Amino acid sequence: MSKHKGGRRSKYNPEETPKLAEEYAKELLTDKLIAKKLGINIDTFYTWSKKYTEFSDAVKRGKEAANSDLVKHMYASAKGYDVEEEETTVILDANKQPTGFKKTTRKRHIPPSTTMQIFLAKNRMPEDFRDVNHQRIDVSGKLNVTTLADLMMEEYDSQEKN
Repeated sequence: MSKHKGGRRSKYNPEETPKLAEEYAKELLTDKLIAKKLGINIDTFYTWSKKYTEFSDAVKRGKEAANSDLVKHMYASAKGYDVEEEETTVILDANKQPTGFKKTTRKRHIPPSTTMQIFLAKNRMPEDFRDVNHQRIDVSGKLNVTTLADLMMEEYDSQEKN
């Protein structure tokens, strides 16, 4: 007669658990939140990641897909983009009774996000877009501290004048 190992039976299902974990990772959930959605604690999540290759691969695939999608959206936000919006209007008769619906579609431009532009510039070109204060000394000998944003605005203003 074999001895029972003790402890609880694992919630891990090789057919379903990796699929669920991948879907949760695609939703940009953290490991901790994926674990919570799976009904396990974070230690179990990491144990499964080490023990089951199909589980860790599924989480990795989900995160890569989400990250790729996120980067595309960040880039679009930095550039600006067009969206189509659909509006439904209720058509009323002379007695103000609904007689039908009219759908109209219009394009709207979402302007570029300067915040996203700055974020991407700082992260992709840190040597050119650091968050450091540049110091200048004017002719009176007084120390002026200028941020990179101020320097960029000065450059922009001087180009606009020319």
